[in-house]
Amino acid sequence: MQELMGLLSEKTGVQAIDLLQESEERGITAPQVLTFSDLEIRIKEQAVYKGGIHIPMSHYEFFTLCYLAKHPGWVFTKQQIYEDVWGELEGNGMAAVTNIISQIRKKLNPDDPTHGFIQTVVNSGYKFVA
Repeated sequence: MQELMGLLSEKTGVQAIDLLQESEERGITAPQVLTFSDLEIRIKEQAVYKGGIHIPMSHYEFFTLCYLAKHPGWVFTKQQIYEDVWGELEGNGMAAVTNIISQIRKKLNPDDPTHGFIQTVVNSGYKFVA
């Protein structure tokens, strides 16, 4: 699996994150599916379903959503999200995170993107609410 993740990173220029391996290394058995009301996040498949309908997501959209959904109610700063999902300490992470959060919101709740699973915590960051 590690070789596959490295190859993916080399070919795409994107750091691949293996949430299952990360959890296993910490001695935590990670769920393969995260379920919240009508939202289902299938980690191994890297797929998201809302109301049984597949919601296509980019790499960063999927892993940002997973990152937040693994810790419902926790508040994460844009910098924390950028460092952990993108794997970079420097760069224009604030704009990238804001854009990705906006895209996730639009995909999960196209009729009203401001109300959904990801809430903005003013002057702090974002949190996932179930």
